Amino acid sequence: MARLAKLQKTVKDIGLDALLITHLPHIQYLINYTGSNGLLIVPAQGKPHFFTDFRYKAQVKTEVVGAKISIVDRDRTIADTLVEKQMFSDYDHLGFEKSHISYALYDFLRTKFRHVKLDPQTEVVEKLIMIKSEDEIGAIRKAAEIGDKVFEKVLDVIKPGMAERDVAAEIAYQTRLCGAEREAFTIIVASGERSALPHGAASDKKLRKGELVTLDFGCVYKGFNSDMTRTVALGKIPNELQKIYEIVRAAQQRAIDKVVAGMTARDLDSVARDYITLHGYGSKFGHSTGHGLGIEVHELPKVSQRGERYKLEPNMVVTVEPGIYLDGMGGVRIEDDIVIRREGCEVLTTSPKELRVL
Repeated sequence: MARLAKLQKTVKDIGLDALLITHLPHIQYLINYTGSNGLLIVPAQGKPHFFTDFRYKAQVKTEVVGAKISIVDRDRTIADTLVEKQMFSDYDHLGFEKSHISYALYDFLRTKFRHVKLDPQTEVVEKLIMIKSEDEIGAIRKAAEIGDKVFEKVLDVIKPGMAERDVAAEIAYQTRLCGAEREAFTIIVASGERSALPHGAASDKKLRKGELVTLDFGCVYKGFNSDMTRTVALGKIPNELQKIYEIVRAAQQRAIDKVVAGMTARDLDSVARDYITLHGYGSKFGHSTGHGLGIEVHELPKVSQRGERYKLEPNMVVTVEPGIYLDGMGGVRIEDDIVIRREGCEVLTTSPKELRVL
C-alpha cells in the first residue's frame, strides 16, 4: 500500500488524473500480481483498478493488494472492457508508460477516448523503484547469497570437456536447489574466444584447458534479483589474459572503494573506465560499468557515461561490472551487487575475486 500511495502522490503532483500501468514488473511491484496478463489504472485519488482475464480469477484473490479487481469475460479483451465500463469518462488527462505500451493499445485508447489527453510518461514508476526499502534490500541480499552458493557448487563440477550448456544447466539446477524461485535471466557461460562476447549465452562449445570461462547469472528471491559475474581459468592461461584479469579486478575494486552517495552514476562509471583506459584497454570496454537492480535485472540508474542525470542516493542497489574483451583471444568481466549507503557501500555478492584456476 505504501508503494501505491507514493505513486498516487506522484500522479497528482505531475497533474494527471490517472496513470495507466502496462509493464507487468511494475504491476507486480505495486499490487503483488504475478500473472502474465494485466493492466492497472492508478488514479490521483481513489482506489486503483486492476484488470486481468479469467485464467487468473482465483490467483488474484490471494495476490492482489490495494486495488479493485475486474475479471474480463472469456470472449472480451481488457481494452474492450475499458470501453464497456467507461473507465476514463471522468478523466481529462491520462498518463501512460511510454516505454511499455504497445502501439495497438495506444491507438485503441486514442480512438475510443477522444476526450482524454493521453500524456506519455517516462521513469515515473522507475524512479519510485530506484530507492529500496530495507526489506527489499534484504530480498536482494538473500538472492545474492544464493548466487554465491551456486558459484561455489558449480566450481566443483566445471572441467575441460564439458559443454557450456552443461555448465549453464548445472547453474540453473543449483539455483533452484539453493532456494531461489528461478534464474534471473538467460545464463551466460562463455569460454575461450567466446569469453570476448559480453553476452555470450551458453553454447555447445566444449571447455578446454588454457581458457578463461565467464559465468554471468542471477537468482530471484521474493521477486527481487541478484546479478553476478565471475571469470575463472581452466589451467594456465596466456600472459595477456592474466594481465587484463588483474586490470579488470583492480578497476572493479577501485569503483567499489570510491562509490559514495551524492556522486553521479557517470562519475562511478568513470572510476572504472578511466583505470582501464589508463592501462591501454579503454577501447576494449564497450558497455556500461553497471545498472540498477531490483524487481528487474536492469533498472535505473544507468551507471554509464550517459548517467550524469542520476545522482546516487542511499538505498539504491546497482551492479559494478567492468570488463575487457579481446577479439579472438578472450575476455574478463567481474560483477558485484552493491547497496549505496551514506558512507560508501555494502557489497552483497561476496565470492572471491582473485583469479580462480581450476
